[in-house]
Amino acid sequence: MGNYQICDFCGNLSEKTSRKMCKSCEDAYLKIRSIVEVYPDTMVIDISKQTGISASKILAFARNGYFVLKEGTIEGLE
Repeated sequence: MGNYQICDFCGNLSEKTSRKMCKSCEDAYLKIRSIVEVYPDTMVIDISKQTGISASKILAFARNGYFVLKEGTIEGLE
């Protein structure tokens, strides 16, 4: 596959990155992270409403170690 990878979050083929995600998912991750850095106790559903990113994708980031969930809220990890 050379310079390409399968995105861990959406399954699309994209150019290799250090995070193993496509540009679209990386943009979503950075959008979530920007909220979490300022408001670490924000609930997943509120982040989803603010960003338009599905709660399931936010939870996928948490499952893959990019965030830590704490009783309905999310905290930055990386």
